[in-house]
Amino acid sequence: MSFVDVVIVGAGPVGLAAALEAERFGLSGVVFEARRPAASIEGFPARMPFFSEARKIEIGGHPMAVLGAKPTREEALVYYRRLAERLRAPLVHRTRVTVVEGARDAFRVRFEGPRGPGEVWGRTVVVATGYFFNPRRLGVPGEEEPMVRYGYRDALEHWGERVVVVGGSNSAVEAALDLWRAGARVTLVHRGEALRPGVKYWLRPDFENRVREGAIAARFATRVRRFEPGRVVVAGPGGEEALEADRAIVLIGYRADDALLRTAGVRCEGGRPRLSETFETSVPGLYALGSAGYGEDTRSVFIENGREHARIAVAAIARGLGR
Repeated sequence: MSFVDVVIVGAGPVGLAAALEAERFGLSGVVFEARRPAASIEGFPARMPFFSEARKIEIGGHPMAVLGAKPTREEALVYYRRLAERLRAPLVHRTRVTVVEGARDAFRVRFEGPRGPGEVWGRTVVVATGYFFNPRRLGVPGEEEPMVRYGYRDALEHWGERVVVVGGSNSAVEAALDLWRAGARVTLVHRGEALRPGVKYWLRPDFENRVREGAIAARFATRVRRFEPGRVVVAGPGGEEALEADRAIVLIGYRADDALLRTAGVRCEGGRPRLSETFETSVPGLYALGSAGYGEDTRSVFIENGREHARIAVAAIARGLGR
């Protein structure tokens, strides 16, 4: 492939937003995606509506058509993938970028794909790899047991099962309610004394009422000690307890995978890359957009503000290239 103005790593909503901004400025580029465009949205719970209105997660000035007040998982997937199909820049999917080396005007980007390894040269590089495929782990014995799942997809497959949900934020609370309504017997385990303060205002009373009436069991100030076949061993105020379980779903958050940035020589502070106001890292010409630049602070970045990162960063790239 020829030398390009910008190499974009990641084809989620933020990476696609960067690609569309690059087109607007007339920049040449290529987009790499390890899976499929917007693959993280595939992993969202089935039938889940977005918290944001459609207009707040639109990119590139292209309107999103939705049937309800807010887009569903399926509507968002169709929207982002249609835009991916219409990009002028090549979108190379099922291809993982393995190394970024160099600096402004002379980056070498190495990748591995179905046809083997390759490389491309770029004047600048944008990393927008998100966090969804890098869940936080408990680090306890047995977490590789088949019964343990890091992530949640569809309640209907758990009908009649005893399910332990680990976590105390929105995703855990929403999953617990969804599972209970689909016929699972649910116990939520959270290390805090209560649910996290940021739990959505309409979820909290729903969950608390279900706990109060005994429909959902809850163990607060309780930590998972280990997973064993058919049960989750926890320790709480009353000591150690074994919770019978057919499935354990761990939803304790995510962390952006910064390995690519670190191997490129990016300086990090407080567990995240140091960024300028245009989201440029300490390596000139290398940018980190969306949650890729925020380490464990994944609650601060969403599609809504991540798309603004793309707008600001690509405008800075265009100025630097005299466009």
